Amino acid sequence: MARFDAERQALALMDHPCIAKVFDAGATDRGRPFFVMEYVEGESITDYCNRRRLGTAERLELFVRVCEGVQHAHQKAVIHRDLKPSNILVAEVDGRPAPKIIDFGVAKATTQRLTEMTMFTELGQLIGTPEYMSPAGVLTDDDIDTRTDVYALGVVLYELLSGALPFDSRDLRKAGYEAIRKIIREQDPPRPSSRFSTLGERSTSIAEARGLARRSGCRASCAATWTGSR
Repeated sequence: MARFDAERQALALMDHPCIAKVFDAGATDRGRPFFVMEYVEGESITDYCNRRRLGTAERLELFVRVCEGVQHAHQKAVIHRDLKPSNILVAEVDGRPAPKIIDFGVAKATTQRLTEMTMFTELGQLIGTPEYMSPAGVLTDDDIDTRTDVYALGVVLYELLSGALPFDSRDLRKAGYEAIRKIIREQDPPRPSSRFSTLGERSTSIAEARGLARRSGCRASCAATWTGSR
């Protein structure tokens, strides 16, 4: 209930074309809370880019718009805390891609409380998605600041350009809570170009999804830089 109320309050603070809007909020006659938000008929940013075989320049152009949305949230003192492709949907408006950031359910405000309700986090529970979490994000709530979102954006960019995550999902998911924290905090992820070169046969389909030959795809990945802050 507290997280639901916090998400409603976070969305109400913001007004940006790249962030889903809230139109109404309240409670039913039986006391069930609700909010009415913009319907985004889109797909994740990675699926959108791959299905349309967008090149590096087009992916970067779309990513810049996402960054502008996140910057707006930060200017409103709201940290998303769970930025990932499935929370960045892309639809087409007048034939042009229009990204929308959704799901502020675990958002945190830096200058005010989003809800008067008390929010509890179980001991050993991670807030967010491990593959996109920053080193600070695996610590306590007090360590969270805007760099958490900047790091997650770096992971999304890494995936958009190289076709893979910095840390393999299977390795993270089979690890326990402490092991996940250790990996994220102490291991340096490989450069996108190095990660791309380890993908074997997958690298061909990844390059094709970017409208590139495999060799060109590798060169494009080499140009990518790891933008997450540590």
